[in-house]
Amino acid sequence: MKKVAANLILTLVVVGLMIFAIFYLMENSLFELTALSTYYLNKVASYQITTLILAFLIVLVTAFQTEFKSISLFSLCKIDGDVVPEPWMGLTKNNKDSWKKVGFLFTITISIVTAIIMYFQVLKSGVIQTLTIGVFVLILLFALINSFVEEVTFRHTFASIVEYHNLNPNISKALSAVIFGAVHYFGVPRGVAGVLLAAFLGWFLSKSIHETKGFFWAWLIHFMQDVIIMTSLYLILK
Repeated sequence: MKKVAANLILTLVVVGLMIFAIFYLMENSLFELTALSTYYLNKVASYQITTLILAFLIVLVTAFQTEFKSISLFSLCKIDGDVVPEPWMGLTKNNKDSWKKVGFLFTITISIVTAIIMYFQVLKSGVIQTLTIGVFVLILLFALINSFVEEVTFRHTFASIVEYHNLNPNISKALSAVIFGAVHYFGVPRGVAGVLLAAFLGWFLSKSIHETKGFFWAWLIHFMQDVIIMTSLYLILK
């Protein structure tokens, strides 16, 4: 039990430090870039490079905590598995749902919800820039990095410790939902709507990792949300 408690505490400390770093780096770049076309793109590029390095450090810490068994949860080939019933959201024993089906459906559904929220934020700003193919490719790259960094921080860490010690998956799902939801009060989308959406997303993506023993759905779903959010921010920020 001492090792379990020590690993959980260390993970909470690591995640807490990463959250502090994320908020700090959002406002304070460690280095400046000028090669890209707008201030927003240069700032995001600097942020993504820095947080990616920190994410790899977190991966290393978690690997040592779990005798490197955590690495298996990064598998992108494990995309299927039985879905544990959640009657409150329509996932019952009678449905016999698999992650291939549920993962695809929720990727589309959650993306539509995010797009609607961001549409009204863009509409409210009244300022829309031209989106070129080159810029969109950059946004895809940034979204890929950002989703990886945040999945490592808020999902893979807790899921790895829970799996390693054979604990109840609800522990990591709850931690992910509460922490990911809370930080989005100041994120995008922000406010109560942002908290609720992020909390559900945190819980659901953690569920996907535990039940597939892989990273595919968590990374893909998060990536799709980041593409929508980053594209929207580019359209309204210079």
